[in-house]
Amino acid sequence: VLTDLSTAILEINEAIVISENGLSFLDYRYHFQDAQNRLIFRYDSTPHFPNLPNFPYHKHLPSDVIDADKPDIALVIMEVKEILNTN
Repeated sequence: VLTDLSTAILEINEAIVISENGLSFLDYRYHFQDAQNRLIFRYDSTPHFPNLPNFPYHKHLPSDVIDADKPDIALVIMEVKEILNTN
């Protein structure tokens, strides 16, 4: 249960190579936490769950790690807004 999101934080980190051929994403991390620094969710590409189908892409939840594609930043922001609007 999210009790205080008045100072929730969404941290967005991406490492992107820009070349003539376009953009190549090297690494990403989208971390959302509440005012007490408790994880709400985090998408990242750190290669530490090799058994997940979309390795290295995954999503951390408060009590689990699940398979997840790399989300678009706009979708992450929409997910945050949905959480904020339901609490």
